[in-house]
Amino acid sequence: MLANLARTLVVAAFVVAVAAPELGWSQTAGAGQCAACHARLSGGSSASHGFAAWRGSPHAAAGVGCEACHGGDASASERETAHRGIRRSSDPVSPVYFTRVPLTCGRCHAAELAYFRSSVHFARLTSDGRGPNCVTCHGSMATSLLSPEQMLRTCAACHTPGGAAPPEKPRESAQVLALVRAETMLFDVVNASAEGNAPGAARARASLEQARRHLGAAAEIWHGFRVDSAVQRLSAAREDVVAAWVALGHRRPRESLLGRPSGPVRR
Repeated sequence: MLANLARTLVVAAFVVAVAAPELGWSQTAGAGQCAACHARLSGGSSASHGFAAWRGSPHAAAGVGCEACHGGDASASERETAHRGIRRSSDPVSPVYFTRVPLTCGRCHAAELAYFRSSVHFARLTSDGRGPNCVTCHGSMATSLLSPEQMLRTCAACHTPGGAAPPEKPRESAQVLALVRAETMLFDVVNASAEGNAPGAARARASLEQARRHLGAAAEIWHGFRVDSAVQRLSAAREDVVAAWVALGHRRPRESLLGRPSGPVRR
């Protein structure tokens, strides 16, 4: 699988990532008084750092304010009223207490929560607090995602030789995460080529829409740590991307170049 994965990464390596522009104040002004107040805090306060991370996050872009996770009254301009009901993350009843984070995130991310709740990790998290939660991989503000190398180090904290957690799982998961990134880059390359009214573009876009659904499903399944099922979806996405590439008038890439992950599928 490693050899196939390396070939897939080589195919995707020519993609140039374009950084998204930093969100301006106009995009945070609609988030209520929380953003308006915390934006004025001194740079040395922990609350100001929290606001800075939120401002550059997908949550800010979607208009999801502080109160969605922390509680409080985003319409209040008075500090005491605005903070009423907010509890520190160290408080077990806080929505952002480490064992409650998945349920809080799951208010919006229901599919991801459903898969995560079916996992051994969720069982450990709720039974003895030793499992990961959403922040482990995504950061507090969903502004980051573990790289395959970071995943190896993070998962190895529990998945150790001789321990209860299977020691081979971090490497398997890191390989699949690298595959997710490679397949997504390949999708972006072909998707950019399918714009306009060129011959075959309509058929290519139909195949790419199928691929988009498979990639989305793989991302959701990933939250249940069902590695083989995620690989199955990634393989289906690749077939659709290749079909789109052929529809645009190109030759089908050699299988030896693309690589083809395989293995038993666990549903």
